[in-house]
Amino acid sequence: MDNNKLTLILTATIDPRGMHFLKRNNVNDRLNDYKKSFSFWCNRKDLKNIIFIENSGYDLDYFKNYAEKIKDKKIEIISSNINDTYDKKLGKGYGEHLCYQEIIKNSKILKDAEHFIIVTGRHIISNFEKIYQEFIFSESDICLNLIDNLKFADANIYYGTLNFFKNYVMPETANINDTAGKWLEHCVADATLKATAEGMKFKQLATHPDVIGFIGTNNKVRKIRYIKKIRLFFFGILKRYFISHKKY
Repeated sequence: MDNNKLTLILTATIDPRGMHFLKRNNVNDRLNDYKKSFSFWCNRKDLKNIIFIENSGYDLDYFKNYAEKIKDKKIEIISSNINDTYDKKLGKGYGEHLCYQEIIKNSKILKDAEHFIIVTGRHIISNFEKIYQEFIFSESDICLNLIDNLKFADANIYYGTLNFFKNYVMPETANINDTAGKWLEHCVADATLKATAEGMKFKQLATHPDVIGFIGTNNKVRKIRYIKKIRLFFFGILKRYFISHKKY
């Protein structure tokens, strides 16, 4: 894989303005989350292209000024107010879908991309280097973690080809409705299963992401639970075996 054809996508909503199912809703708290995360990702030497999209129309001068100081990569800042264009009962996940739509329409960087990584914009992945190596050497069209009998995808971080993003993730995430219990994670899982059924190569992520940040839904700090991580590691070995041998 050509590293210059890989793009990191960071999605952001700084001012959620009454979004349903969201307890981390203080603007200053969220802004500080994004500042910390943005600095982390901009200073990753293994990433050459970054798209940061914010969908509440918040002033992005801080991020633009920070990006101008980074000389070893392309960083695109996209501002939009699309978070005010839909019924908030659909939830924050639908806003994520609209961010994807906006990127496809307006991003210059994405036009030259062949692969993408999507990360929740407020979060840092402390073991990203290991996950990144897994992505670039996977030789797969899709690499992410499917759980709950393949019905739920860990959308904190996932990887795929531009074809997967445009032709599977985009149409499936249009079905997000948090009130009805159809979350972003369900839709990314649906996209993965449909793409795999139609011949795309899927790899179950072997590394459990160590996410640093706050959970938006309940405003609790994400904790790295090492016993759970070890359990998931060994369970993941079995799951990857069954998936790769088509026993699921």
